[in-house]
Amino acid sequence: MFSKLARHSIAVIGLGIAPWPTPHRATAHRARTPAVAHTPRVARDIGVPAGSYVAVQANGTKLPWTTQVPAVKGLVHWARLDLAVLRLSADGRYTLSYRYAQDVIDSRAPMQMPPARDELSVGRYSDHGRTLTFVPNRTRQGSERSVTAQIVGQDIFLDKTVFVGERPFRVRLLFRRDPSFW
Repeated sequence: MFSKLARHSIAVIGLGIAPWPTPHRATAHRARTPAVAHTPRVARDIGVPAGSYVAVQANGTKLPWTTQVPAVKGLVHWARLDLAVLRLSADGRYTLSYRYAQDVIDSRAPMQMPPARDELSVGRYSDHGRTLTFVPNRTRQGSERSVTAQIVGQDIFLDKTVFVGERPFRVRLLFRRDPSFW
């Protein structure tokens, strides 16, 4: 009843996509692919729109978050996370910025707040179902490890491993969309 190409055009119309023009029978072999614009796979395809996400919790506690990890006798590794912002671009790029402070302190001495530092990670991200994988760009110091994040509803849970001394320490960050950040 309909030619293969005509059936394809009808099916494409049914999906709401503009049909590929049906060529003359003599030129039908030249039509290899339909004229459908390519859209990059980004987080919004799985329900998380591109934009800014701000960390609201670290290891289940509201930010600013503070922790102390014992080091050698009488010393502790002290860290405070003030802010973390994750920016997802529609082209598959990300920027992850942190404002934090850390120091090795004498646990018996009065606490003096160390100055805050800023850290930035940029690179590309991809989605795999409800998981985002962040692959940082190479730096002069070498390449950072890739990091994965889980998508739960509109929230992003990112597990970041930081090294306290020589021991790994996991920090789970909960990011929520916040369009007020760049």
